[in-house]
Amino acid sequence: MRVLIQTREPRGRLAMAARGLELRGHVVGWSGAGEKTAQLWRFRAEVVATDEARPLRPAFRGALAGARCLVAALSYDAVSRWGTAEHWAWSTLSPLGLVEPSEAGAFQAAPHGLVLDRLGLWSDDAPPAEPDPAHPDVEVLERACERAIARHRSRAPRPAAFLDRDGTLVPDTGYMHDPNDLALFPGTAEALRTIAAAGYALVVISNQAGVGRGLFCLTRAYEVMARLRILLREEGVELDAVYLCPHRPDEGCECRKPRTALLERAADDLGLALRRSVMVGDKWIDVEAAHRVGAVGVLVRTGYGREEETHPIEGWRPADEVCEDLPAFARWLSQRPQRD
Repeated sequence: MRVLIQTREPRGRLAMAARGLELRGHVVGWSGAGEKTAQLWRFRAEVVATDEARPLRPAFRGALAGARCLVAALSYDAVSRWGTAEHWAWSTLSPLGLVEPSEAGAFQAAPHGLVLDRLGLWSDDAPPAEPDPAHPDVEVLERACERAIARHRSRAPRPAAFLDRDGTLVPDTGYMHDPNDLALFPGTAEALRTIAAAGYALVVISNQAGVGRGLFCLTRAYEVMARLRILLREEGVELDAVYLCPHRPDEGCECRKPRTALLERAADDLGLALRRSVMVGDKWIDVEAAHRVGAVGVLVRTGYGREEETHPIEGWRPADEVCEDLPAFARWLSQRPQRD
């Protein structure tokens, strides 16, 4: 994802969250603050994010960068003073506003012409003293940008290829926490290009229980994911989104595969059709997560897949397909008719 930041406050909530986006592996350009001011005639962006009180200048600068989406940190007082020009600028790009939790009630009572479905909330946490990819505000901004881009692309839900990471895209080295340890399986990037060309969003869904077990911190987990994004970008592949569960298996969370909260959250954020989607991974929990949302579940024989194949789990449906590796899965998927 490529984001242009138009900010008045270099260490404000939006700016710190944007620096967290950089640490998650996104491409971020800066305009209006900081030492890395973007040259707008060169930097290309999918979305412009701003904390300016009026959307006129951010909309203009975003358009210069090729952005068709706007994410804005809004204050109720500023929006209440908007006139025709500000509302026009807001509507020229696919917009989404982020408001402070303390102002949510005021926007709900009198939104001043804004559609409530286009508003989201910052976290209850104060901005961090230093950029941190694990801070809740980074998640808020990342998902807001992804939602804005997805809504601009299409109003019709599209299918996704939900991708396990360890053992599927990269070798499973066991509780990976050093970005330098991450390397792609041969053929991964080409396979993902094939999957994307077939019309599927590329969404990584990963259990990272090492965080919950105290083996490494959430920040390290996001640094490893950033390395994945960067390696794939170098090969011409841009992931649509990355979701991870940091909990231990015994915590009973809803986001750890085979439970389905992350798939459902991705469907809501990105406008995905779950029943037309497919999940691929090297464990039965990946296949089962797919089946629980009505999607197709595919097992690959890389990672733990070959061993898993010989030990089915009683009560769980078998995989809809078993493939040798991700390139084989990509070939199978590109030749398979999509569900209606």
